[in-house]
Amino acid sequence: MSEPAEAVKGRLILAVDDDEHTRNLLRDLCEAAGYRVSLAEDGEAALEQMAQERPDLVLLDLMMPRKDGFAVLQAVRQSAELKDTPVVILTAMGDMDGKIRGMELGADDYVTKPFKLVELQTRISSALMVRDYRKRLAAAEEELSQLRAVDPVTGAGTYSQLKASLDAELARSRRYGRPAAALMFGVDDYQSLRYQLGREKCDELIAQIASEIRSSLRGADRLFRIDTDEFVVLLPETDLKGSHLTAQRLGAIVRQFAPEGRSGKVSVKVRIGGAVFPHERVSSSEDLLREANRSYRALREAGPDKLVFDA
Repeated sequence: MSEPAEAVKGRLILAVDDDEHTRNLLRDLCEAAGYRVSLAEDGEAALEQMAQERPDLVLLDLMMPRKDGFAVLQAVRQSAELKDTPVVILTAMGDMDGKIRGMELGADDYVTKPFKLVELQTRISSALMVRDYRKRLAAAEEELSQLRAVDPVTGAGTYSQLKASLDAELARSRRYGRPAAALMFGVDDYQSLRYQLGREKCDELIAQIASEIRSSLRGADRLFRIDTDEFVVLLPETDLKGSHLTAQRLGAIVRQFAPEGRSGKVSVKVRIGGAVFPHERVSSSEDLLREANRSYRALREAGPDKLVFDA
């Protein structure tokens, strides 16, 4: 299968062969198919040109002086910058050992000398299409990873991210002798609120609350949604006093919302617990989250609109 003409235009192919006649033939065949072509006469020149020109594909002869094709292929696959470059090796008729070794070193395909125009074009086109598919797949996987990392309703980080972020922050705090804090908070009587507003309006309210809270935080602070109505705020460089002040500010933000419900205006109340590091009960990220959760759960006895934490 050949690439569309618009896809071929602008593609750069590096043809590497120590025989001048073969290089010129490869150039003529590739240019006839619409590709741009660069030439190299040995392996060392090929690696230098690859680093400078970043070709879309390399046609690589295996038997060359100074640095043979096998060494070039191995260097390409070990290079962080060049490792994804498609490489089609050029082999002699009957050179099965060369084909096998080339594939073991990461060649994408091979073309047998003497070249046939249709075969050469097909091999080039296929290798480029596979490279493009891999790029799109990698981009899709990265996008999916980002979607998994963000709660779709609030834009906050997800529970799966929380542990890694806590581990990293406590490691940094321990190394530099700096404090860190975690706040756990949730909307009081969420089920009643959901009944008053309905599912859609309640989701909109939670999203608005999360947005206001994120806007109030410092650049290094992180907001995570761990349940339908519960969040954790990670506060680097924050001691007990600073975490209390942040909790009071978050409580004020939540209380400013008064959405219209089935029975009129609905007051929104919040419970906030927290913990700090260093503390005698906190020596790990699990401890920090456990203590924040312990103080947060204690608020069920303390009543709504409360801030309680002593760790």
